[in-house]
Amino acid sequence: MPQSPPELARLQRSLREILTAPQGVRAAVRERPGTLRWIADVPPVDSATRLSVYGDGYFLRLLEALTSDFPAVKRALGEYGFRVLSADYLLSNPSKSPTLADLGEAFPRFVSAHPLSRRYRFLADLSRVERDVMTRLFESRLPALDPQTIAKIRAEDWPRVRLILDPTVLLLKVAWPVERLWRRRELPPNAGDRTIRRPGAQWLLIFRDETWVRVADISRPEWDALRQIKNGARLGRVFTRASKSLGNTHAAEVQRWLSSWVGGGLIKGIECPGDRTPRRARSSSQVRRLRRAK
Repeated sequence: MPQSPPELARLQRSLREILTAPQGVRAAVRERPGTLRWIADVPPVDSATRLSVYGDGYFLRLLEALTSDFPAVKRALGEYGFRVLSADYLLSNPSKSPTLADLGEAFPRFVSAHPLSRRYRFLADLSRVERDVMTRLFESRLPALDPQTIAKIRAEDWPRVRLILDPTVLLLKVAWPVERLWRRRELPPNAGDRTIRRPGAQWLLIFRDETWVRVADISRPEWDALRQIKNGARLGRVFTRASKSLGNTHAAEVQRWLSSWVGGGLIKGIECPGDRTPRRARSSSQVRRLRRAK
């Protein structure tokens, strides 16, 4: 008696497991040979080859997504090296999310333990920067700061105010100067350096403006000031610490920072002393940080 076909949902699940198997379609069908019974086998193309066309297309799409998310890593390693790294990554971290935006979530951690990182020691930092850039695209930006907000604050109140940073602002310290490799990510392989030979700490500011995500190599004192502000510190405390780092030049430098932060869209609100009503909407994480600081 002919065997009745499986339920559609069961067949779909089986095909999904075969087409997305990291070891490849042919290896997967050897574990589920019964599935091929329901796939057309018309010479000269057998059923396993027909499935392989779709399986190969699936993994090429994943490779394309990783290439889009980590162009600087690809440029550093070259086409072949990046394919090897990506294949190893997908074997260990198969896609489990309906969105490709999540595909590279574990990529920096995986890269840091991969044998290629012993040769390219900067690779983990570079992949971390690129992943952080990717995450900034999915953070909502707050409305621009109203200039009148600044004008209304009395001079004696400034030491006690708190600045509200845009939720896209991220501060990252790396051990290798990878910012320049990130800036060259779209250049041809022979146009400038692709690798770094010597370590050198960088304090990076990553944020999204009206057009795209920016990565800036800033000084350690400015980075530290932004970190304190992000954690809810009052401006007086921030600038007192800055004066210890900068000495007599701190006033001019702090003024330059503020001008750059406001002009760059990093500051989106100001909380004045005794002000329980936010001047600008803020993210829930910012609200929690401010409450802990009070």
